[in-house]
Amino acid sequence: MMQVEVKNWQLLYGTVVVCIVNILMPHLAKYIVSWFYSPTKEELLKLEELRKLLEELNQKSIKDEFAAYSRLQRRINKLEAEVKKMSQSRISASVTVNASIQLVLEVLVAIITVISIIFFRKIPVATMKGDLFPFTTVLRYPSELPNAISAHVWIIISNVTLKVLLKPMLP
Repeated sequence: MMQVEVKNWQLLYGTVVVCIVNILMPHLAKYIVSWFYSPTKEELLKLEELRKLLEELNQKSIKDEFAAYSRLQRRINKLEAEVKKMSQSRISASVTVNASIQLVLEVLVAIITVISIIFFRKIPVATMKGDLFPFTTVLRYPSELPNAISAHVWIIISNVTLKVLLKPMLP
């Protein structure tokens, strides 16, 4: 059985957290945007009024009450146009903010990853007891300790593993 000795707990957990944020980034941005850009009370009231008018329209006969049916249809068309205009402006603003939040989070994750790789390039995240012959050089690069796992490799391992583990849970 292979034993692992962690050399740098902060780097180990920090990279896992950064990888989780990286994977959940689109969902976090969407959640934040939906919190701030939900439909307004005015929009919800107009939607409710539209629903009531449509029910009323369905109860009227076009043959028997043509004038009333036409007036109601015009009111519905006008209300639908207002609701569409309100929702389009809200949606376009939310798409812009969503893209901005994702960009900021991606830049932040990239900066943290690069800083971690630069500052901890020689410090192994963990060392293992035993021989990992064909993979020893790849796992430890650029560290000089034998059977070590470097920050570079740990970030790759964390990213791939967490993507595989979190994929079934994400919508």
